Amino acid sequence: MGTMRVLDSTGDTAVTWDIEDEEAIRTAEAHFRRLLENERRMAFARHAGANADEAELIRAFDPTADEILMVRPIQGG
Repeated sequence: MGTMRVLDSTGDTAVTWDIEDEEAIRTAEAHFRRLLENERRMAFARHAGANADEAELIRAFDPTADEILMVRPIQGG
């Protein structure tokens, strides 16, 4: 089962899918695209067994990822 965590000022919201459930994957992918395109989020994927420092920036939804983190870019001033 994969989980997409949307991090924001309220904490994090989890969106989950099962690799065998095509409808859940379509729903999660649509949510991913909306966050990436409309809210300009950055997405990082981590596969099962990988450490947090092994997460990689992704630009397309990966249903095989164990965890996807959606974060807002940090802006310096």
